Amino acid sequence: MMQHRHSGQVRYGADRRGLSLLEVLISVAIFLGSMTVIMFALNSGQRSEISARLQSEAVLRCEAVMGEIVSGVQEATASEDNSFEDDETGNWKWNAQVMSTGGNGLMQITVIVEHRPDDGEPNAAFSLVRYMRDPQLFLDAAVEGAEE
Repeated sequence: MMQHRHSGQVRYGADRRGLSLLEVLISVAIFLGSMTVIMFALNSGQRSEISARLQSEAVLRCEAVMGEIVSGVQEATASEDNSFEDDETGNWKWNAQVMSTGGNGLMQITVIVEHRPDDGEPNAAFSLVRYMRDPQLFLDAAVEGAEE
């Protein structure tokens, strides 16, 4: 009986130690691809957060200006490119449009607030429309009542 010994053969599989260069390159490519996707998602989320914050601030600033006009702190006249006193950067501007609605004594007031970085295109804006009685009618009525 003869026995054959195959001690000089190269075997693949179970005896292999380490990774081949191809496996390392593929794993690095998968890692870099996943990191790119994660960074893109984080960047997109950050831009969305900034946009939402600016939009919320535009709403609050617009309501504040409208409140000042309705209460009489600001005069109910048309004006453009007004700045806010509390804005250190000067990027927030507001405009007011005042139109008479006819003979019924109502005025339509439109306030538009915009955030314009470096006086460029606005990246956040909000407008608010409100109708109010013309304050001049009350002044005229008071003067007539005083004269009688």
